[in-house]
Amino acid sequence: MKERTLHIRIESTDELFARARAVARKIDKGEHRSYGENLSFTDMQTYLASLTPKRLELLASLNKSGAMSIRALSKFIERDYKSVHQDVKILSNLGLIVKREDGLIEAPYDRIISDIRMAAA
Repeated sequence: MKERTLHIRIESTDELFARARAVARKIDKGEHRSYGENLSFTDMQTYLASLTPKRLELLASLNKSGAMSIRALSKFIERDYKSVHQDVKILSNLGLIVKREDGLIEAPYDRIISDIRMAAA
């Protein structure tokens, strides 16, 4: 199975739309290929609040172990259920965790690449 990679960026709304327009132009020209999967944050504060070390550990553990229930995940990573459930909810809203038809959750990305620009362009 092909590896799934997610690119995470910190970029302004204008930058996000400019990148989307550039991809749309390429598609219009017939350049049909995958342009990757992306997640954007508008600022570092939101990025860090969303992707805490505990949540990144949770993602890595879920990816390593495979699909499971939230209760099984909380036992696997030795954290309380309530905290894990809250983290899963946040990560699900970001698209980093998905719920399968059988009710189990999984982390679909094998690789996450963060692009953090330190200064404005």
